[in-house]
Amino acid sequence: MRRLVVALGLLLVVVAAACGLPSDNAPRQIADDKVPFELLGPSTTTPTSNVEGGTFVHLYFLDGVILRAVNRSLPGRTPQTVLNELVKGVTDSDPPGITTAIPKDTQIVQLDNDGGTLVVTLNNAILTIAGAEQQHAFGQLVYTLTDLNVSGVRFRVVDANGNAQDVQPLTDVGQKSGSLSRLDFLSLQPK
Repeated sequence: MRRLVVALGLLLVVVAAACGLPSDNAPRQIADDKVPFELLGPSTTTPTSNVEGGTFVHLYFLDGVILRAVNRSLPGRTPQTVLNELVKGVTDSDPPGITTAIPKDTQIVQLDNDGGTLVVTLNNAILTIAGAEQQHAFGQLVYTLTDLNVSGVRFRVVDANGNAQDVQPLTDVGQKSGSLSRLDFLSLQPK
């Protein structure tokens, strides 16, 4: 009987060892679409890792009616570089189901710093949308910029005469002028 107990004990040890995690000699890259969504949220640190000639940044696109961070490798993390990439829209390498509310002809005309607020001047293509679609577009812009440690964003649009005018984007509480942050778009917050 004692041999049987020892044999069963050894068998259990072998089975338990076979069920363990594989051991790797080095860390491995996990594909973006295999990382749990909640781990892809905004970071409180500024990534500085260079990858194949660039730096990883988060661009925010729509996943249904909420925003989702999508990793992109860009040559730098300047607001101009990141916004130019965001307005290009979704690429074939982005996760399935991702969309953008930003009109395809939208252009970043100018960026200025006004105290602690980044002033983003856009062409008037951004005003060709209204309602929830406009809220989603401005939410994408705000989330992407605040991921770069920008504390607030104000928007201007160049009118038909070439003059930049302040705009009041649609937020969770209606149209709002002045500096915007993620708090103005909590309904779009990634889960």
